[in-house]
Amino acid sequence: MMEQSPKNSILEAYKTLAKFVVLGAQGQPPLWPFSIIETNYYYARFFVSDLFQTLSSLERKGMKIDEIAKLCWGPSAISHWFYFIEPAFGDADIYPFNSLTRAESATIFEKTIELLSRQRAGDIFCRDNKNLILSDSEVNDVYGGGKFFTADKDPAIMQTIRQLSLTIWHATILLQAGHRAYSHEFHGPYMTDRGVMIVKDFFNLKPGDDIGESAWRFTSNFPYNELRIVEIYPADTNVVIDMFNHYEINKPPIAVATSIPGNGFISSQKEVNELFNQSQRLIKEGNNEISGYSKADWVKKIIQLRYLWLKPHKDILGEDWRPPEKVYQLIEDVANAERVGKEFENNIIAIAKKGLRPDELADSVAQIFTDIIFS
Repeated sequence: MMEQSPKNSILEAYKTLAKFVVLGAQGQPPLWPFSIIETNYYYARFFVSDLFQTLSSLERKGMKIDEIAKLCWGPSAISHWFYFIEPAFGDADIYPFNSLTRAESATIFEKTIELLSRQRAGDIFCRDNKNLILSDSEVNDVYGGGKFFTADKDPAIMQTIRQLSLTIWHATILLQAGHRAYSHEFHGPYMTDRGVMIVKDFFNLKPGDDIGESAWRFTSNFPYNELRIVEIYPADTNVVIDMFNHYEINKPPIAVATSIPGNGFISSQKEVNELFNQSQRLIKEGNNEISGYSKADWVKKIIQLRYLWLKPHKDILGEDWRPPEKVYQLIEDVANAERVGKEFENNIIAIAKKGLRPDELADSVAQIFTDIIFS
């Protein structure tokens, strides 16, 4: 089979992305803490150019793409980078990656696809409704090494673990300023002899704590930076996971296990209860910390979080990971980001009013995004 050109591969990615973009502009609630277009306005102004420079420097240093992929958190965060083109559709007079050439911009999206191809097995855009990351041997290790609580024998523990999962999921939304994929990856389905296995990995739960420059005060008392919850469902369960880690599962689990990577599996009701109580305190303290946040405060936090994400890459290069002071000038762009977000929604709605079928509408939006990159 002939390999796709970079442009065609990027177009395929945007065909997958486009349906989410269209839904988001047609009355769906905006992502918290503000519109996703607004957050992507800021990302496009600083993060893409730094990504390009960092990945290019690592390659010049002799690192292979496989090695670079291991430095990155899960593929759903990398998939998020495709969104960074959106502000250009909110204002045709701006090119969002203003410090990059068109060729460099195309390259960063090509690298995004390369990184995804190293992190996801099978369909890297999850069009098959699967987000497969683990190899067969890794699946066996996770499944075989787990201390599973079952619905028939341990209903109380099962309920607490499900509450824990939901609470930590909400915590990742808070501590990653709406873009939870930078702190969690839900993947599967993997088949086992008991049924369908789904793995919920939570990570980067204490961003910056290991270097004494915590991004959040409220994470300081939470005991773990990582948490894994493994769920087993009946074999005939319908599981849908997309490339941005939205998921649907039509049945309740029949067995659940919880582990702290590096510390092993949790084996008692007491341990589960304590972890759940700690997660509740995490949310409560987090909500208290952000209670007086302005949009400018959130922009500062987004900048800090993304540079912390780049820290492992910067360390290898011997570079300071901290944001340059000039990047913080983006807090002065709040009004412009709001304007671009509103215009983006208006432009999407205008296309939707043309009466196109859903697939035609998605293809039209995908082509627009791809043309912006390659024009």
